Amino acid sequence: MPVLEPVPLPEYEGVTYISLRAFREKGPEQTIKDVKDFQSRETDVIICTYLKAGVHWLDEIITMLVNNTTTLASGTKGQRTLEGITELSVLDSLPSPRILNTHLSFKYIPTKHVQNKGKIVHMIRNPKDICVSLYHHARRDVVMNYDVPWETYFENWMSGKVFYGSWYDYELEMEEASLQYPGIIYTCYYEDFKREPKTQIRKLADFLEITVSDQILENIIEATSFKNMQSKKTDHTKFVNMKEEKGFIYRKGDIGDWKTHFTVNQNNRFDAQFKERMKNSKYTITFE
Repeated sequence: MPVLEPVPLPEYEGVTYISLRAFREKGPEQTIKDVKDFQSRETDVIICTYLKAGVHWLDEIITMLVNNTTTLASGTKGQRTLEGITELSVLDSLPSPRILNTHLSFKYIPTKHVQNKGKIVHMIRNPKDICVSLYHHARRDVVMNYDVPWETYFENWMSGKVFYGSWYDYELEMEEASLQYPGIIYTCYYEDFKREPKTQIRKLADFLEITVSDQILENIIEATSFKNMQSKKTDHTKFVNMKEEKGFIYRKGDIGDWKTHFTVNQNNRFDAQFKERMKNSKYTITFE
């Protein structure tokens, strides 16, 4: 995989994206149009998450459920990230069901997938931990090229000037979509998967209409533990970054790491904004 060099960050409709290969080669408008026009199959499963919400973990779990295996996949979810692929036709060769993923807002999800009532798995992670995790990732990843002080980054987060736009806009749009298209979006929570993986993976399997034995379930939990994936899973970031000798996708994965970064004032401001923006939401977010 060729090493990438820093380039200006792409923007589309007022939102900044990361400089994935498709954005670099086609530009943001064409990249997003191609995703919307993607010819989804009825059996496709699309994982939809905001950045740093657990997509690598969820992708591995779903891959194991679909294939009835407990072995970590040799590839990475980046090979199936819709907005990262220059020619989406390369996905035609994948057997069904294809497990795809995107961080794009719901309005950019393939039109045909929604028309087909295709399955969408949507994982939410508490935004304080996402804020911190994205900060560390953005400082090191060449496709983000965003090494700024924590204080500067925090202000950008508060104003929604971060990659893929505001967390609130993303999640509230997904919530509205779940009401508009009942039955196709399965929303789950990162923190629940950490605390009660057996229960949560069983529920996910039910949504995917997959029967899984207790033994396979236990083996999936062990194989997809953070420690095991951190030590054994291929981390694509080490191949595309010029300044990193090892990858950094799997940094901590903890619940509540935000406490080591937020000041009292920052936490109070964050809480006030969260309360206002999410006042009509039915999501149940836990921060610790």
